Amino acid sequence: MNKVKTNTEKSFIYAMIILLLFVITYIGVFLKVWNSIPQGEFIIGVPFLIAGYLGVVGSIYLIKGRKDKISVKKVISLTINIGVMVLFIGLIINNVIDIKNVFN
Repeated sequence: MNKVKTNTEKSFIYAMIILLLFVITYIGVFLKVWNSIPQGEFIIGVPFLIAGYLGVVGSIYLIKGRKDKISVKKVISLTINIGVMVLFIGLIINNVIDIKNVFN
């Protein structure tokens, strides 16, 4: 009973994993703010980086599935995956600007 998943379904699965990783990140932020854990940066950073990687992979599957019919799953995965990619590009640009300002 191996059902072949479409690229849109794969992208949707990655989008749901990204949401789960963001929840883990937010929990890590709250635990760090409340001083419950001393190494909070690790719990915050690792899921965030994994979510960025999965956003790229999910977007690739979304592009591969561009000929699939439009569905709710496709719209949700498009919103989440592209949103994560835009977020990470913005963060990279912000870090480059900060580094440039430090050296000036």
